[in-house]
Amino acid sequence: MGLPRWVFPFFYEVEHAHVSPFYGYLRGSVSRAALRRIAEELLRVDYVGTNRQICGCTLRTSYGLPCACELGRYRVGGIPIPIDAVHVHWRKLTMEVELEIGEDDGSEVDMTAAMDELWRRFRSLDVIGKRALRSRVCELAYPTMTTLCPPPEKIKTKGGVKKKGKKPADYDVYRDPSYHEYVDKASQSSQRQSQPSQTSKKIKLSKKQPQFIVQFPNHIRSYIEDVVNVESDGNCGFRVIASLHGYGEDGWSMVRRELGLELIDKDMSTLYDKLFSNRLSAVRESLMIESFGSQPPEKWMSLPDMGYLIANRYNVVLVCLGNPCITFFPMTSSHSPNVSIYCIGFVNQNHWVQVNMKEGFPLPPVTLDWKKFRSHIATTWMLGFAGRMQHWQLLTPVLA
Repeated sequence: MGLPRWVFPFFYEVEHAHVSPFYGYLRGSVSRAALRRIAEELLRVDYVGTNRQICGCTLRTSYGLPCACELGRYRVGGIPIPIDAVHVHWRKLTMEVELEIGEDDGSEVDMTAAMDELWRRFRSLDVIGKRALRSRVCELAYPTMTTLCPPPEKIKTKGGVKKKGKKPADYDVYRDPSYHEYVDKASQSSQRQSQPSQTSKKIKLSKKQPQFIVQFPNHIRSYIEDVVNVESDGNCGFRVIASLHGYGEDGWSMVRRELGLELIDKDMSTLYDKLFSNRLSAVRESLMIESFGSQPPEKWMSLPDMGYLIANRYNVVLVCLGNPCITFFPMTSSHSPNVSIYCIGFVNQNHWVQVNMKEGFPLPPVTLDWKKFRSHIATTWMLGFAGRMQHWQLLTPVLA
């Protein structure tokens, strides 16, 4: 069966880019794949005509292109195939015709407004925010580069421990015993030997920083396992939280930034507006710093303001040992039996330290603002820790 004579100009146009009246609107605006599908559909026009039931309109429903009955109506009317009859999918790419400079077709890819907003936001951020934003922009601008650095020295990873208890030189496959393994070893040795002093000389136990422990209330000292000191540079409080949260002490800048994000979280804005009232801007300013290094007193971590933010942001229980001793529960979530408890201590009237406590240690009371502004579901925190909070009250000496 041969092709209709009126189809020949179309094939000539597809193969040789010749202009014909019937397809003139499509030339240069529709992909060649779409034109070939339309050409194949034209073969059905002679026996389909304009009957939709016979046609089935498969090409229209599946590909968004004119089907046989639709092409038949165009032929009967003597009109070219309109460009709107072709789905926008087939009209996304320009082929022979290029956009002229000055045409109003590039508004969707214009980045002027976005770059201006990016610069405005960059100037409004503190040094931590600027550093984070610059890192994100560099990831987009230099996709082939990475911020990861190779180790300064090549590490030998082959080999192992040749003799039990002996650490081979320059190898990293040997694991030093943990604190608890030292203690277990000391306990076993003391049972076998009558002279424990000889065993104690071989064991290195963690120091408890007695100069800090004596600054905590008497009734809680027996529950303290260890006190970990951090650098005193005005960021000590954030260093302690970063260490407890797994960022490492040097992750203090991340804690500052995340607490700042918590403060402007739209889901928490109503809570913090009520909680901090007219001090909201001052709390936010205390989290923003101009440079790394030592910070002035107004940039130090202060409670109870930061206590609420830390407990809510990380969904942890924060315990502060100082004057006064306070517990901070999350204010919008319900009690979780596997929650992490971060314990920090305020010493020397100007420094924060990490305090490692024994399991099940007593918890000090919460603040009045926590009781006033916490959500209804957050009441389960006090119910879950009621026994440990009552234990604190029993240990606390009654003031005359």
